[in-house]
Amino acid sequence: MQSLMQQLITWLGWGDGIGAIAGISAILTVLAILAPVIVGLLLYGLERLQVEIIGAVNRDFAYFFVNFVTFPGTFVHEMAHMCFAVITGAEVHEICMFENESGRIGHISYQVRGPWFIQAVQHSLTAVAPTVVGLGLGYLLLHLIFTSEFTLWENIGLWYLVVSLIDHSTMSDSDLEHYFQGVWIFIVPLFLFFFILGMLA
Repeated sequence: MQSLMQQLITWLGWGDGIGAIAGISAILTVLAILAPVIVGLLLYGLERLQVEIIGAVNRDFAYFFVNFVTFPGTFVHEMAHMCFAVITGAEVHEICMFENESGRIGHISYQVRGPWFIQAVQHSLTAVAPTVVGLGLGYLLLHLIFTSEFTLWENIGLWYLVVSLIDHSTMSDSDLEHYFQGVWIFIVPLFLFFFILGMLA
């Protein structure tokens, strides 16, 4: 990270003073906050691409495939919400894995608790959980696929899980609302983290 910070400062030509380090730290802070949203949009794009490709044959089946056949992704999505909610201290009231109401496939209902800054953490981390967990599991699955020997059917099963994660690792509109409701609490800590790294570089 230190070398990356120094490379950015050199690349931008801002010098090596405190102002340059602060500027780079601010940019990296914004990127860190927006990264899950950007990744989610990319995954959403892959999901829409699936719909278009399968939809060329049958549109109804395309939506059925993305929404229901890839159910393991829905399970991971909702369980990620639940785990991060519990870990951060929120109270989970309800978790539903399988529904088809108002365009939703599943949902979780939780109540934030504690001081305002803890509530902000609960909102943001619970909202971003499916993207973080989905990417982590997806990386592990792809690493397993490309570094190990499997039979044809095992490979098909593993790729099915990867596709399921792609289809359900994005943040819903509600997730995005909760994410931006609380993610501001991380702005100062992230900025200080990058700034200190820059000073040490």
